[in-house]
Amino acid sequence: MKRLLSAFICMNLSLNLFSQAIPLLTPNNIEKVVAAMTVEQKAEMCCGVGTFFRDNGKGITGAAGGVAGMEQFGFPLFYMADGPSGLRIKETRINSDLKYPIVSFPSPILIASSWDNEVAKLMGACIGQECKEYNVSAILAPALNIIRFPLLGRTGEYFSEDPLLSGKLASAYVKGVQSVGVGTSIKHFVANNQETARKINDARISVRALREIYMRGFEIAVKESDPWTVMSAYNKINGVYASENKWLLEDVLRDEWGFKGIVVSDWDAGMDGAAQIKAGNDIVQPGYEVQYNAIIQAVKNGTLTDEELNRNVKRILQYIVKTSVYKQYQFSNKPDIAKHKEIARKIASESMILLKNNTALPLKSNSKIAIYGNAGYSKGSSDVSLQRGLESQKFNVDRNLEVLYKLHLGIDTTAQEAQLTEGGMIYTMFSASPGVDEPEFTEKQLDVQVATNDCAIIVIGQGGGESKDCSPDDFILTESELNLISRVCNAYHKSGKKVTVILDIAIPIETASWKEKPDAIICAWQSGQEKGNALADVLSGAVNPSGKLTVSFPVNLKDCPAYDNFPMDIKYRWMWAQHGFLGNKRLPKNQTEVKNVHYTEYNEGIYLGYRYFDTKKVDVSYPFGYGLSYTNFSYSKPKIERKGNEWVATVTVKNTGKFSGREVVQLYVSAPDGVLDKPEKELKAYAKTKLLKPSESETVIMKVTDYMLSSFVEKNNTWVANKGKYVALFASSSNDIRESLSFKLKSEFNEGVKSNKLNF
Repeated sequence: MKRLLSAFICMNLSLNLFSQAIPLLTPNNIEKVVAAMTVEQKAEMCCGVGTFFRDNGKGITGAAGGVAGMEQFGFPLFYMADGPSGLRIKETRINSDLKYPIVSFPSPILIASSWDNEVAKLMGACIGQECKEYNVSAILAPALNIIRFPLLGRTGEYFSEDPLLSGKLASAYVKGVQSVGVGTSIKHFVANNQETARKINDARISVRALREIYMRGFEIAVKESDPWTVMSAYNKINGVYASENKWLLEDVLRDEWGFKGIVVSDWDAGMDGAAQIKAGNDIVQPGYEVQYNAIIQAVKNGTLTDEELNRNVKRILQYIVKTSVYKQYQFSNKPDIAKHKEIARKIASESMILLKNNTALPLKSNSKIAIYGNAGYSKGSSDVSLQRGLESQKFNVDRNLEVLYKLHLGIDTTAQEAQLTEGGMIYTMFSASPGVDEPEFTEKQLDVQVATNDCAIIVIGQGGGESKDCSPDDFILTESELNLISRVCNAYHKSGKKVTVILDIAIPIETASWKEKPDAIICAWQSGQEKGNALADVLSGAVNPSGKLTVSFPVNLKDCPAYDNFPMDIKYRWMWAQHGFLGNKRLPKNQTEVKNVHYTEYNEGIYLGYRYFDTKKVDVSYPFGYGLSYTNFSYSKPKIERKGNEWVATVTVKNTGKFSGREVVQLYVSAPDGVLDKPEKELKAYAKTKLLKPSESETVIMKVTDYMLSSFVEKNNTWVANKGKYVALFASSSNDIRESLSFKLKSEFNEGVKSNKLNF
């Protein structure tokens, strides 16, 4: 309807407009094009096209939406597609016999576990190339919300519990995608830290915590990588929808941080299209008639000014002229899929985390291996199963056990492994095998399996996903899984044989009660379509794992500071649809506000993850930054000195073991007492060595600015780093400090912010 209306209006332009040629968009005449547009055309530009092009036989099937095209001004429609682990579109399209294959890369949390900016950049470049060749102008990724609590449904889609690590890795991802001329959309700005009632939840956060924890990663990504777009979040922040929040989108994002791109809303976010446009949310997605009409009506009644609407349209046009489509790139529909699969495999293997190894790994060549666990046979997110991956490395997999498991799970043992059809999905959603207990093998069966094989691998799966948070039951292993681990470990250990557990998980899980039983544990997170090959590379020793955890593994959920302020009551796991597609300002009749559904109190402030556990001396099962290697590393010669406007820290890392490997060096800083309370230590920089041969050394360099040392003083609306003695901690994890030395900030760092805190 709105498109017909726009066409009608275009045909009935005033004589004054008809006396002039309608300008065709160029990078140099954007102001002129905006001036030539009608209010209706501007409103159309500010509404997405997701509800109009789907399934019409002409679009990109599976794309999330896009930006309106206007042929009269010389530009077509521009597609946007979801991520984050690859380009999320369908492999087939309506009215086409062609295939459009894509690669499912490892999950963002596994990429983050590499602690390697170059890895994130490389993956981004591959995804960008697939987007470009398939005519997708922007990918709606990366997501860098903070992992506030282990049960967050989208944990696998986010990077870390730490904002610096999240921001740096997101920056690298953005640089990679945009290096090939495709845009990114860093999301969800800001505080989308739970999925339960995400479209109505009010995140009630102190300004200090908001600035230091939840916004800082976005700030780093904006300043370091210049993303083309930012996606505003569904939720409210302190009572105001993120997509209707001028303080957030104009005062902070643009005026303070210098963002120059466009802001798009999350799909179906917010309440009021006109209020979103006024606040600086340039495009409301996916674009509804009610939003289009609201924008026009707001201009007519004066609640939305011409200047505000023109500002948004100008920014959209500035985005458009950067795209490959506008530049008439001849997309091939043939990205280098084979090369991208190789890269996906390499990234996954080098990012996996070795949590334990009692001489079980690497496996001896030509070993006979028994694979246990439903998750070891459920396809999940992999094109290549663990069985096939191991066999490609010349290991012998127990096929009799494989047949037993496939019969147990009802899997067709004759079916060929199918190709995935959506590259960007986080495939393992809520359970590898929902509702199916592990099989109970008899003692005789176990005896035969032990006698037949040299070692055992147990795969434990736990999923997660969008729109739903996990439950406390998802954090702990089931009785049948615990029983399986105990019985398999006991049986193999009696014969002097080793057992390895692989965690194919999407959230941190409870490990403290059972981790002493197996000989080795690998956290593989969700490893993408090359999972089987990547795991085989690690298990065989072809790749020495060098990943480190980016989120703490607590002993118990109750140990987490947000335990009382996260939705865990199953009866309140509401989907957004219960509140209408554009939200609902009013509660249903006879219903009172429910904590952690309608609102969530962030009472822990800045103390979450390792900031809390280390400061409060709470034991964890595995600490932030933890990860082993098949070799060992020593640290020596720590140094930190002032160079210009920053501190430069160096330390020498030496490979003291027998395998070549890489080490992640983490630089934490302890601050002196000041006006504010501070965590025991905070991550301020990190570096990863090259592949070091045995006895080889490398001196790594890490840099920290005074601004990164500062904390936010709400009272003065100012970033402050107190003068005094700081301690630099060179660490292999937050609980494994290898070297330390102090340095002095001789005068206080003090930097006020432009935005008025009262505008929030």
